[in-house]
Amino acid sequence: MPNAPKFTNRLAKEKSPYLLQHAHNPVDWYPWGEEAFKAAKEQDKPIFLSVGYSTCHWCHVMEHESFENEEVAKLMNEYFVKNCIYLVPTFYHVAKSIKVDREERPNVDRVYMTFVQATTGHGGWPMSVWLTPDLKPIFGGTYYPPKDQYGRPGFMTLLKRIHEMWVSNRTKLMQSADNIIEQLQEALTSKGDSAGDMDRLNLAVLEKTYRHFVDSFDDKLGGFGGAPKFPTPVTFNFLLRYHAFMNVPESLLDSLPSLSILALKNTAMRYGVSLPAGTLEKTDLLEALRKGLAARKQQSRKALQMVELTLTQIARGGIHDHIGQGFHRYSVDEQWHVPHFEKMLYDQAQLLTAYTETYSVTKNQYYAEVARDIIQYVSRDLMSPEKGFYSAEDADSLPDQKSTHKKEGAFAVWESGELGSLLGEENAAIFNSHFGVKPNGNVNPRNDPHGELTDKNVLIQRQTLEETAKRFDKPAEEVQKVLDAAKAKLWEARKRRPKPHLDDKIIASWNGLMISALARAHQTLVLGKSDADQSDTQLLDLATYAAQFFKDRMYDPGRKVLKRSFREGPSEVEGFADDYAFLIQGLLDLYEAGFDERWLAWAVDLQEKQDELFWDPVAGGYFSGSAEDSRILLRLKEDHDGAEPAPSSVSVFNLLRLDALAPPKGLAHGTESEYRQKAGKTLKAFSEQLQKHPYSMTQMVASLAMYLRGLKEVRCLCISRVIHLFFAVIDPSPLLVALLKKVVLHGSRSSPATSNLLRTTQSLYIPNRSLALADPAGKGGFIYDRSETFASIVDKPLDKDDGAEVFVCKGFECGLPVQEASEVVKMLAED
Repeated sequence: MPNAPKFTNRLAKEKSPYLLQHAHNPVDWYPWGEEAFKAAKEQDKPIFLSVGYSTCHWCHVMEHESFENEEVAKLMNEYFVKNCIYLVPTFYHVAKSIKVDREERPNVDRVYMTFVQATTGHGGWPMSVWLTPDLKPIFGGTYYPPKDQYGRPGFMTLLKRIHEMWVSNRTKLMQSADNIIEQLQEALTSKGDSAGDMDRLNLAVLEKTYRHFVDSFDDKLGGFGGAPKFPTPVTFNFLLRYHAFMNVPESLLDSLPSLSILALKNTAMRYGVSLPAGTLEKTDLLEALRKGLAARKQQSRKALQMVELTLTQIARGGIHDHIGQGFHRYSVDEQWHVPHFEKMLYDQAQLLTAYTETYSVTKNQYYAEVARDIIQYVSRDLMSPEKGFYSAEDADSLPDQKSTHKKEGAFAVWESGELGSLLGEENAAIFNSHFGVKPNGNVNPRNDPHGELTDKNVLIQRQTLEETAKRFDKPAEEVQKVLDAAKAKLWEARKRRPKPHLDDKIIASWNGLMISALARAHQTLVLGKSDADQSDTQLLDLATYAAQFFKDRMYDPGRKVLKRSFREGPSEVEGFADDYAFLIQGLLDLYEAGFDERWLAWAVDLQEKQDELFWDPVAGGYFSGSAEDSRILLRLKEDHDGAEPAPSSVSVFNLLRLDALAPPKGLAHGTESEYRQKAGKTLKAFSEQLQKHPYSMTQMVASLAMYLRGLKEVRCLCISRVIHLFFAVIDPSPLLVALLKKVVLHGSRSSPATSNLLRTTQSLYIPNRSLALADPAGKGGFIYDRSETFASIVDKPLDKDDGAEVFVCKGFECGLPVQEASEVVKMLAED
């Protein structure tokens, strides 16, 4: 029977895996809450706030070095709160600190990370911040070693210094904390006040963003910038949309001579082509326009090439788990070889979307295979019995069953001799050549500062299948069988190793991203793939089960409120703006994947609640948290699309899609809906940043691209098109009218004709569209009751009982329907 832990603190009663990891530290931890705040006030002592997450490698390091160290704990407990009565007798009963799971309480994390970044110029986790009893920050940073190193103070030194300053100069510290909060608040206020110039939100913003990525692109190894390299899926989202936006159709180029001068000028405006000043003859205008369009087409190709090379290199690299599937967090080197080994749900979701969309554009089967690889990992290792998806797997694990010390990557790396024993000499030779295995390990010591990967191999695909086959003088098919069999054997061997810690917390926002990714994968890899079985509902079911779990277990239908997370029941923490925005996106994609209108109806309810809780009625855009929590000192708007997109960035496109699919009931013709208004005001709220540093909000720029595309169609008097599916018109402000293609597919869901047109529609990469099914049996449904245009299509008799047709609509008007797949392709390809 294992020995009882020497220490047990208040965190033992929490549900968060991160807090539970610290439940037996000698530090007198409190969770974030009123008990901690009250104790700090009563004792009039500063607070030490530690923020991290359960799969954070450096959080583990700081815990082992400092929070498990009784000498360090004694200082923390003496200096930062007293008179604790909950703890076991072995505690030093004179102090207090607060531990926060950033994934559970991102609002707390954002406030103090803003302070840390403003005062130190950098941020990260673990985050270490000292606060006054009223929660204002005094001093902060990230990881600190326990003792002084390289001329920098260690954690113990800082504890003593801050305690001394609190005792000897408390008034100055309090005034400094007040000033810091005032300055941060003023900065936020001025940022909101400066929002505004919609006229400058044009194609120049998109081109500036594109140029930034061209300039930083690694044209040999893929990615942007040097090591460490992150996948950053929001960058792929933008580049794929830029590719589509600037991909000038050949039919347009061929038709230029027949266009009028006005039409030529409108085409130049549509693609942002600068024309010479003054009055031009048509021949001069044509020459300038042809050059400009050729340049745009080249940019389109370059944008796609950057995405393809990067995604290919990532999939071949060590950042990709070639045995266990899925992707690690990031690469510490420029070759995508040695990863930081944790696996995050949000990375799997967004990379799944990136590979799915790239397949949709290129029809390269390789990207579809990688997408399936991600799905295999997530459905096998991250899906809960309740059908929600867990948050992450840790980077660290025990090397074997007898070990007591965890090492990063131990679950995923291999020694050469081990591979030879498992695979046999001949097959191991093939496998080792293909995946870069070396007898003494293939990890450069520079990328292994702690020596945890000595003599180990991180698998990286160094050769193509054909190159490996040529080297061993074997048919490619035979080599592929050898590699597949080897992977299966290694997976079975790996399953016998101690597994990394699983963070089995189910987070609303990250599940929203995964629901979206799975729904899009179903649309592209099943409904839109020529050799796929449309009756295969595996991916649709995975998305549907997750959505149903959230509606049943993490949603209060009376108050229409989401919970943030679930572990042994829903948490007490209510959802934040990203939870609503990401789940709404997932529900819209889920509707378009299966045409179940209950998901669209729920998305409408959630958008209403998101607007109520987080909308800024003055400057526009969405705050990250609600105004109800008085303990949060700063009400922030996320203004960076990084590892995850910002809520406002996702919300812009959500609002445009909702306006297309489910416009407010009774909306008069020519009237702007509230959805459209909020989309425009959100862009306006971030307009200064989009003009100066658009590459910091690439997801917002991607939404702007879709917004602007419709504008050009209107001004160019482009012909509208329809499908008894819906492409949406969006008109957020008098200055810009953003039109999504509102595609409506008219026909019975069970009709072969409908399935044929659906396959054609879903096979095309058209990012600026919404899609709806107008089934004649759907009279009285959710969309039918809200949209007169949709209702008129449903009521329209089909030429044949089992027939189908496609409309493309803009706003309240739809073009003539088409029934043939070839006509659908032609109609949707028109610019």
